[in-house]
Amino acid sequence: MITKEEEKEFKKPNLYRFWNLLIYGSSIAIGVFLVYLYSAYVFINK
Repeated sequence: MITKEEEKEFKKPNLYRFWNLLIYGSSIAIGVFLVYLYSAYVFINK
C-alpha cells in the first residue's frame, strides 16, 4: 500500500526536472542573448 509520503517522493523528481530545465534553459538563453548583444555592439562600433 502506498502512503501519502511515498506518493510525494515519486512526484518530486518530475518537479525538480522541470525546475532544472527552466533554470538552465533560461540561463543558457540569457547567455546566448548577451553574446549576441556584445557581437552586435562590436559590429556597430567598427
